[in-house]
Amino acid sequence: MSETKYLFKRDHTWWVKIAVPRTLRKELGYDLRRSLHTADLEDARAARDQIVAEFRERIAEARERQEAAAGAPACRASAESQPAAGFEITERQDFSDATYLLEVHHPMLARAAAPGQFVVVISHERGERIPLTIADFDRKAGTITLVVQAVGKTTREMQKRCQVGTRLSGLVGPMGIPSEIGGARKVVCVGGGLGVAPIFPQLRAFKQSGAYVIGVVGFRNRELVFWRDKFEEYCDEFIICTDDGSAGIKGLVTDGIEQALERHNDVDRLVAIGPPIMMRACAETTRPHGIETIVSLNPIMVDGTGMCGGCRVQVGDKTRFACVEGPEFNGHEVDFDDLMSRLRRFSTQEKQALDAWSKATDGAELG
Repeated sequence: MSETKYLFKRDHTWWVKIAVPRTLRKELGYDLRRSLHTADLEDARAARDQIVAEFRERIAEARERQEAAAGAPACRASAESQPAAGFEITERQDFSDATYLLEVHHPMLARAAAPGQFVVVISHERGERIPLTIADFDRKAGTITLVVQAVGKTTREMQKRCQVGTRLSGLVGPMGIPSEIGGARKVVCVGGGLGVAPIFPQLRAFKQSGAYVIGVVGFRNRELVFWRDKFEEYCDEFIICTDDGSAGIKGLVTDGIEQALERHNDVDRLVAIGPPIMMRACAETTRPHGIETIVSLNPIMVDGTGMCGGCRVQVGDKTRFACVEGPEFNGHEVDFDDLMSRLRRFSTQEKQALDAWSKATDGAELG
């Protein structure tokens, strides 16, 4: 086997790719691929054979299903036997009156997902397209996890509609460039607010790659803390920050970062996900130390393919498109003032949509 057979490199990370036979592409796609989360060729070669064998097994299983279906009675192809449209919600958890978790069954997406990526969700046929960062994925179960905060019309509508057994009308992804995991020896992973959930798959990937991982997460109070056990499983050190001091240390995530840097003078990367003002504060905290700082940006996004231009962000002296060139960028170069200004651009229309939906919903409930 040649040195790079079945391997290709994208954004300094090695991937495994194997072509799918033409007759199976409707079910499996044009090819099967998976990120190895490493820039080292030797590590990639070591992991390649097992993944190629797994892909071939999936192709063989798909061929068996296809052959079995070809020999099945014609009545099995009736409309009654066809799977329901959309993507089933298999689990829901409510972390607070505004924050909720949805686990969605989508095997192909779960197999392809990587830390740092996101999806575009449409809750019903006439619903708005909204981007959500992937908070977790389970390749064996074929599910992805999304954590949503009910702040606007669509997310509040989803909070009411999306229950176990219901289906999302559309779920597109994974989108965006996966996080670059390889090369970090000691890393601080920071999550604040809704960013606590999507920092988890990155943190786990860093730990699995052999890095020393320090987790720093921020909440308003103890009652809002979630996934503590999951974080502690993969963190060498775990720091919780709360506004009121009811759990962990009292203060912001920047206080947790300072605490981590006081203990360790050899941190070589920090990754932060959360509100823009929080990510900017994280970048300013690390700037004097010269620590590489990566932030995951959340600009307005419509199509997710770079065509609409809504996700434009200024990074250094360049205009970048977060959906196809991100969502992660160098935090020391991001123009956060421009980002926050763009996020407020449609605030009036967003409020009008929420007010109209709230009135219609309240009226329907009263009736």
